[in-house]
Order: sequence, then structure tokens, then C-alpha cells
Amino acid sequence: MSLALLPQAPVWVLDDPRSPAGGPASAIAGRLGLPFRRLDSAPGQPHRPGGPGPGLVLSAGTASGLRALLLRSRHGCRVVHCATRALTLPRTATWLPFDLTVLPHGVFQAPAQPETSRFIPVLGTPNVVSPGLLARARDLWAERLSHLPHPRVLLLFGGTDQKAALALGQRLSAMARERGGCVMASVLPSGAHAADALAVGLAGCLHLIYREGEPGEDPTLGFLGHADAVVAAGVGERTLSEACAAAVPIFATLLGTERRDIRALIARMVQADQIRMLADDLSPWPRQPLDEAGRIAREIRLRFGKSAGRE
Repeated sequence: MSLALLPQAPVWVLDDPRSPAGGPASAIAGRLGLPFRRLDSAPGQPHRPGGPGPGLVLSAGTASGLRALLLRSRHGCRVVHCATRALTLPRTATWLPFDLTVLPHGVFQAPAQPETSRFIPVLGTPNVVSPGLLARARDLWAERLSHLPHPRVLLLFGGTDQKAALALGQRLSAMARERGGCVMASVLPSGAHAADALAVGLAGCLHLIYREGEPGEDPTLGFLGHADAVVAAGVGERTLSEACAAAVPIFATLLGTERRDIRALIARMVQADQIRMLADDLSPWPRQPLDEAGRIAREIRLRFGKSAGRE
């Protein structure tokens, strides 16, 4: 069934917002330019809204994928599934019965296939941070950040080691001071224990620190929209992917506590020239901002209905 044949091309999103798998399906749906409804696929949650069935279902996670296939059997809809690592082992990925499967990085790489392949490998995690969202955040925070000198270095920090946090803070402080700039730091919950040590390290330069969960509005998107360079340290796949949506140089530095899969993702992003390892140079290089959710949304419109959605 083509989305173009549906009057409103209804889109349903099945995922569990409490699961690590939740998020990519909603991010892709938000880029289709179509109305969509998000339904909780956690066990025990009802999801039988009234009215006609969906024309397209986007699912994420094992339980969501199975329910999406049930909807396809009832309504003849298309199903795009954001696979988890458990479903992308080489022995199982080739028979996943979805119309399109979004494959996470580093587990299964589909061999070279024609454009009609049912598999789309992605780099990082499809997420809601898009060029449009960053532009709006840049406008929203322009006045509040206007006093900060350039270059503005954004540090996304999730490390747990206080000594490493202190050393990183001192290093970035020296780099910002040498260039007459500043550091904007956004500390993830995982980095809360080392946030004070980071603040001590940054004391030698003009800086702002936001600890996630503090009262008030989260400035991280505003920081990202106004940054001249981004440094990621001790963060997860989603945060690293969101950072790469910015059209500025993205650097990573290892703190020694990263999981193997995060190290592998960083290596792949370095290979793709999306990021570089932090050295003494913050100069930009030609790179296309990462927008996997937008890329997949364009592919869905191309395959399942040319008139579906907007560019």
C-alpha cells in the first residue's frame, strides 16, 4: 500500500519510552512531515485507538516490532523497524520480515545491495536534533548567550572520574584562554559526581556549566546551536549522534572508562570524518552534519509514496 494513496497517510509509532530502544522511531516519524500518533508498546499498555488503521507503522524494540507486524497483517500497512542489537545478528537480520529495517552501527552490515534493499545501516542513533531544531534553538538563546566571546567551545560531559574531569577542564580552559574564547559545559547525569572537579578545572577561563536536572530551562540545544566547536567526553551513543547534527567541528576524547561499543562508534565516526580526536587544534574541516532521521524519512517517502511528507 502506497502512502500516496492514503488521504492523511496516518503514521503510528510503536515504542516503549522507558526502553533504551525508544526514541529513534519517533524521531524519524517527526521528519516525515505527516501527523503521527505515538503508542506505548510496553507490556500491558493498550494501543487500539479508534478510527482507520495506519498506513505506516514505525517501531523500535523487539516487542514493538512484533506488534507492528500484527498491525500489518490486519491493515496491510507498511512497517519500518528500528532494530535493536539483539535483532541484528548476521544469522537473523537477513529474514527480518519488515518492509524496511534500520540497523544500528557495528553489529550487522548489509552487503552491497540495490537501492531496493530492505536494510538501512545508520551511523549513531536517529534522533530529534535536526538542522531546523538547532536553528530555532540558536534564535531562542541568542540574546542570553550574546555576551560569550568566540570561539565558544561546548563540552558534553558524562565522565565519572574526578581526576580525568579536572585534567580535561584544565586542558579546555587553557585552549579557550589562549584563543580568547570560552567553554560552555553541559554535564549529563552520569557526570554529576565529577562535575565539581570539572568546574575547578575550567576556573581559568570564562565558562558556563549546566548540570542536567538543575532547575530552569536546559540550555544544551542553545549551547549546541551557538558553539564554534564541540568536545564530547564520556557520553553515550545518542548524545554523540546529537552533537554531530551541528555544522561545526566535533571532537571526542577518551576518558578510559568508555564501553567497547562506544569506542567502536567513535572509531567509525572518525573513519567517516564526522568527528576527530581532540588534539590542540579546533579548526573546522569539511563535514556534512549527521542527520540520520532525516535521511531515513526521505528514503521512506521515496519508497512508499513520493507525495508523502515534505522536504
